[in-house]
Amino acid sequence: MGLTWWWLTLLVVLATLVVAALGWWLAGREKAATDAVLVAHTRRLTRLPAYRAAVARQRARLLGLGALIALVVLPIAVAAGRPGTTETIDPEKNNRDIMLCLDVSGSMYRTDKAVLEDFAEIVKNFRGERIGLVLWNNQAVTAFPLTDDYDLVEEQLTGYADGFSLFGGGEYDPTSGTFNERILASSLSGDGLASCVYNFDHIDQKRPRAIILGTDNEVHGSGVYTIDEAATLAKERNVRVYGLNPLPYGANHTELSAATEKTGGRTWGLDQAGATDEVTSNIDELEAARLPDVAPVHVRTDLPTIWLSLGLLGLMGLYPLLWWWRR
Repeated sequence: MGLTWWWLTLLVVLATLVVAALGWWLAGREKAATDAVLVAHTRRLTRLPAYRAAVARQRARLLGLGALIALVVLPIAVAAGRPGTTETIDPEKNNRDIMLCLDVSGSMYRTDKAVLEDFAEIVKNFRGERIGLVLWNNQAVTAFPLTDDYDLVEEQLTGYADGFSLFGGGEYDPTSGTFNERILASSLSGDGLASCVYNFDHIDQKRPRAIILGTDNEVHGSGVYTIDEAATLAKERNVRVYGLNPLPYGANHTELSAATEKTGGRTWGLDQAGATDEVTSNIDELEAARLPDVAPVHVRTDLPTIWLSLGLLGLMGLYPLLWWWRR
């Protein structure tokens, strides 16, 4: 939090100190100008317990009065300086959509858990991007559509990650609805990728779109789309695809790499959970390069409520104290 008009806060504080000092000086002159009555042998009086208690009460009153005055003046001075926070927003970055597209076949359980756990942490640093999650085996299920509700996103990602560790147990079942027994196939990466492409909304709007495709591309059976045909669909819709493959070798990996590169993306091998941090940071850099050079917007939010409330509380305590003191 900062003060927009910090100089006004300083001016109010200095003016208050000047007025207080001037009042003290004038009070001293007025007291010196009055006729004094000299009384001898007053030391015995000033040593009396009753006298000392009265002086202590007077000091306590003055300290309390000073504290209340400070409680009134200082918050009002801070409020006058316009306290608030400043946030820098990248307008183009706020238009970015990222779809997490995960193969939930048996061979992908450990990898999906790692990806989802890391993504739950990464999402905490997002400001404006919309995130979605699609889970698939031989048919796709939208776990949650594109949204910028990061509390919801973090809850869902963490929940599904726990679901992977429990093999379908818990509140979030990552495999529910993703396997159709009537379809004699599994891990249909082409259909899964195509489903993720179709999950982007407002396709007529120009906004950066990316898919993070977690799959080993071990297709069993045949689906509607091949991985190459799904990549062509993504390219036609200006969607970049980034692949995460826990088995980065062989014909399946070569096919997946070729498909993602067709869209302008690429595929990484994923042999340990910590690698997802590097992958996602690289994706963020690559996607940031697509954004137009637009000046960031600085948004300021004024936060005077707490300071004005403290000043009001000080006034509410000051007036009863002055009334009681005058009695």
